[in-house]
Formats: sequence, C-alpha cells, structure tokens
Amino acid sequence: MKPTLAIILCLWLFGNLNGQSIHGRVVDFNTGEALEYVSIGVLNTRYGTITDERGEFSLVVTDLSPDSTLRISMIGYHSQTFSLRELKNESRVIQLVVKPVQIGEVTVKPFGEARKIGTTGFNRIGNWCGWGGSRFGKGHELGTEVDLGDSPVFIQSLHVHVHRQAYDTSWYRLHIRTLENGLPKEELLTDNVIVSISKESGWVELDLREYNIVQVGQVALTLEWLKVSGINEDRTMRINKKVTSEYVLFNQKKRSGCIFSRWGVEAHWTRADNSSPSIYLTVLNPAS
Repeated sequence: MKPTLAIILCLWLFGNLNGQSIHGRVVDFNTGEALEYVSIGVLNTRYGTITDERGEFSLVVTDLSPDSTLRISMIGYHSQTFSLRELKNESRVIQLVVKPVQIGEVTVKPFGEARKIGTTGFNRIGNWCGWGGSRFGKGHELGTEVDLGDSPVFIQSLHVHVHRQAYDTSWYRLHIRTLENGLPKEELLTDNVIVSISKESGWVELDLREYNIVQVGQVALTLEWLKVSGINEDRTMRINKKVTSEYVLFNQKKRSGCIFSRWGVEAHWTRADNSSPSIYLTVLNPAS
C-alpha cells in the first residue's frame, strides 16, 4: 500500500472509530404512538436529524465530547436532553410528554380586509436560496423577518415562489418565532404546521386557515426541511456528464429584507441582510 493511501485509510478509520452512533425511537408518553418529525440535534452544532414515520432516528456524530448535549424536541411537547455518553451505541425508546397550552383571555373580533405581508416580488436571474448539494439535510431552515403590525392578524395563507425543485413533492414545517437581537428565538406556534410543495416552479399558495393562527408584531417566518419523495430526473441539475444534483430552490428579492438560515436543528442562526426569499403571508386585518 502506498504511504499516502495508508495515511488516508488510517485517518478514515480513526474518524469512524471516534464517531458516536445514536439510534432511538420517539413516542407519545400517553398513547405510545410513534411521533414523526421530532427534532434530534446536538446543541450549537450542525449535527441533527428528524424522526421518520415510525418515530425512529439515527445520527452519527464525530469530534464531539461525550458530554455534549443532545436535545429531542417537538412543537406541542416538552423537550428532553441527554448527553451523548448516555445514548452512545444504545437504541432506546424516548417518551415525550404533551405540553399544556396556556391560553390567556382573548377578545374575539371579526376580521375584515386581507393584505399581503412579506416579499411578494423576486429577481428572475441568479438570485436563489434553498436546499441542495452538501447543505441538504433534515431540519435545515430558511426564512425571513415579517412585520405583522401592532394589532393581531389572522394568517390565512403562506405563499412561496419556487425557482425550481427536483422532486415530485417536498415537505416542510412552518415556524413563527419571536426575534431577539435580530435572530429567531422562541417558537410561537403551538401546533405542528406541515405543508407540502409539488409544483416544479412558480408561486405556490399554502392554505393555513385550518390552523387558526393569530399573531402580532415582528416575527421570524421560516420553513424547515422535512422530507421529499420522487426524484424527477428531468428537473435535476447536471454538474457534469455523470453527476447530477437534487435540490429545492426558492427565488429571492435583492435589496429587500433578510434571510435567516441554520444548517442543523440545534445549530446557530445566521442572518444576511439586503436580500429576502420570496415568501409572504396573506393575513386578515381586524374589522374596524
């Protein structure tokens, strides 16, 4: 064996031997039913995934301390944390407990005029954001900041302009969060809002009326990548004669708003100003 190849092989073996394999299944504490789309992530790192339809997950991490913290969380449930040492090479069933929703006194008023909030335009050439290549992964998020105003509004629909996607269907979880120091912070939604996109390109309208979402003020609006089905070969991006890349790309608007992103369910948020993904909400204002 050539020396260089031997060194590469040793390094590869060393990295894998030092990797930590984490497996498990997440269920509802009361019903025992499997929970799909539960977030599994090591705090402040890119390592993360989500559970499948059987509630199962598998995650391999490297170069982390056994004392690093892994959080298991889902909207509507109390989260749980473990050290990597506790879960290393051991498959276990993790039970999440439903989080009671504290609802304050609300004065119900009729809603009237509809309006659009967010980025309703886009640049047609060379300005996209999305998921693809080395940045593809469950739990990755993209979004922007929107100002809903000083009075509560009813969120009727979400609109996204798809530049192009290489799948028959892609699924996302909607998040609406508070802002702290210009970055997303606390989740405001109390239910999982799962939406899907099957259109290859163009504006997509996603009806949110069934979720009865009423919000107010400046918030972070993001979409979290969950899963895809059906690679459409006619839509893939060809890198060379033998290699193609699958992706989902949203259009952007230059000199408008900002882009929030994080590449892991517990990773740090980043913010880029002066460009926004083409995402907006149709909301109903309170009737006067």
